[in-house]
Amino acid sequence: MKIIYFFLVLLLSLSFIEGKSLKVKGNKLYDGDGNEFIFRGINIAHAWFPTKTQLSINEVAALGANSVRIVLACGSTYPKTYYAEVKQIIQWSKNAGLICVLEVHDFTGSDNPYDITGTTLNYWKEIKDLVNSNLDYVVVNIANEWQGTWNKGSLWGDTYVKAVKALRQYGIKNVIMVDASGYAQETGPVIRDAKRVLNADPDKNVMFSYHVYSALGKDDNTLLGGFNGLKNTGVCWIAGEFGFWQNGGDVVYKTLMNYCKVNGIGWIAWSWSGNSGIDTCLDLTSSNTFSRNDLTKWGKEIFYGDGGINSTSKKAYSGSSSSVNYCNSCEVTTTGKDGSKWGYENGKSCRIDTNRCGGSNNYCSSCEVTSKGDDGSLWGYENGKSCRIDSSRCGSSNNYCSSCKVTGKGDDGSLWGYENGKSCKIDTNKCKNNDKAQNGFPYCTSCKATSTIDDGTRWGYENGKSCVINPSLC
Repeated sequence: MKIIYFFLVLLLSLSFIEGKSLKVKGNKLYDGDGNEFIFRGINIAHAWFPTKTQLSINEVAALGANSVRIVLACGSTYPKTYYAEVKQIIQWSKNAGLICVLEVHDFTGSDNPYDITGTTLNYWKEIKDLVNSNLDYVVVNIANEWQGTWNKGSLWGDTYVKAVKALRQYGIKNVIMVDASGYAQETGPVIRDAKRVLNADPDKNVMFSYHVYSALGKDDNTLLGGFNGLKNTGVCWIAGEFGFWQNGGDVVYKTLMNYCKVNGIGWIAWSWSGNSGIDTCLDLTSSNTFSRNDLTKWGKEIFYGDGGINSTSKKAYSGSSSSVNYCNSCEVTTTGKDGSKWGYENGKSCRIDTNRCGGSNNYCSSCEVTSKGDDGSLWGYENGKSCRIDSSRCGSSNNYCSSCKVTGKGDDGSLWGYENGKSCKIDTNKCKNNDKAQNGFPYCTSCKATSTIDDGTRWGYENGKSCVINPSLC
């Protein structure tokens, strides 16, 4: 029995090891299919706007991003992001086809090593099984901008050598990302000690990250000196955050974007929405809507500027030299004979990426039903166009309401309500008199009133007969 158990464990271990995973090789990152992956992503502040995360992920994916970096919290400074939330975030990202970088934000600027080697690593231990089961899409960014003070000698290198070793000893197998010191803008320590941190990992699966604002990005010489210095070490690295401005100083972001385009370096822009105070200008879209339809000037630069996402982003697992030109949006204009969906952008046809757009249909972000298709499918209307209701999330056409209160009517005459945040169908067998007013007359199918009587009841006239205007609908 012990021998059988041993071989069972061995087989399970081998199957786990052989699964797809992101992998650092030299100065490059590769997806689980062996294709080089270059980040073109967006930072999303889940810890502060948790109800906006799913929408934000879907919106940046629809604009063509290939990755997101998600702000998490371990509970020391901000409300804790629990296991179940992280699980949802990872699944939303995978559904959208986005590589997901997870970072703990509580110790931004801290110089205390225990914040990393103790508290932060304990958080990663809590979700070890979750991140390990998603090696193909998840990067563990140990902590955001730890060590804010410049010129602290070997503190950064010593601390992260310990942290990387510990993460591997805990059994975490993911690609590890490490932010530079000095709020991730100091160049000296990371250039000097990055190889030492990398070599602390027996898997050699570590990459590094600069954040480019008004210190590192104050002028071309400073930026290029830092970039070339890290490039010359031969490690894998990206610009994990950057803006066009910070603390009253401009950032040479165009130089950054051009350098990354020419040298095949990844970047993740800060940030989708929700900045406050003087940093509000760094919102890529409106904080009122979090919608891709309300991009700011900064957002348009990131997505459509020279070297931006629209022209340089390529999704993981899409093949090394795919001849398919995928659309940036999910708007379908025609269907191929093989069932493939196609759109039209920039003067030419492009294929709809069904991994990102939710299968063969463009799904709505909400569950509000406005009509019903001949095949029983449910449809909504958002951002000026029709979209399909995701029945797996919103409930199927047989998801009946518990009450008989009508809030909408389908094109096929079906009656609909709204409960627990989802559309639901009125069960006409249970609500047999729901199509009639209390006075016994039928409700009109439209809201066009022709008269009103003394008790306030409004009447219409359809098909040669009087009918009552339904107050629930009109």
